[in-house]
Amino acid sequence: MIKSKVTVIGTVTRSADIKNGRDGQLFISFGMRVRLGDGDDAADIDISVAYDGDDEDALFTNKDDRVKVQGVMTFKKMGDQTYYNLSAEKIKHDVTEADAISGTLEFRGTVGAKGVVQHQGKKGAFRHFDAYSAEKVGDDQYSYIWVHFVDFGDDQRVWMGPKTKIKAQGALELQVYKDRLSINCRVDEVSKWVKDENKK
Repeated sequence: MIKSKVTVIGTVTRSADIKNGRDGQLFISFGMRVRLGDGDDAADIDISVAYDGDDEDALFTNKDDRVKVQGVMTFKKMGDQTYYNLSAEKIKHDVTEADAISGTLEFRGTVGAKGVVQHQGKKGAFRHFDAYSAEKVGDDQYSYIWVHFVDFGDDQRVWMGPKTKIKAQGALELQVYKDRLSINCRVDEVSKWVKDENKK
């Protein structure tokens, strides 16, 4: 599971319309695009936005509008394509700020094969590791989304080896390199994750 509490600034690519959700509740839907990075290291991120609040102005969101949207964004991967879905809580129109995605990330998943790599920097020790979140997308088929974590905490995380299940929270950082988007997180909290603890 990966989800982020975010503020997204970008351009509307699909005007708002009203749709009927699976639960029968109506919501407003539109598309937006965010350009991240500079020069050769830049990419357009297309985001599907859904809003079920009481701000009637949201219905008048039109193509090419500049908007700032706050809400919860989830990531879903199908094949080589990653989809970004934003459940909006607040929408602001006519913004002049540059394209951006900022916020916090909440993650549950598994540490990769390399485990935790320790470093000693000028300002003290830190460590980094990669971890993936798996989601079932078909019969015996799973998709995997990787996140790169940097951790400046005092705990050396000696308990975190390869394949350790973890819960982590921290600052979300999306970076582009050669047209590829990477999901990064500067860790605030990390702990062991027991999968059954989330079942009710």
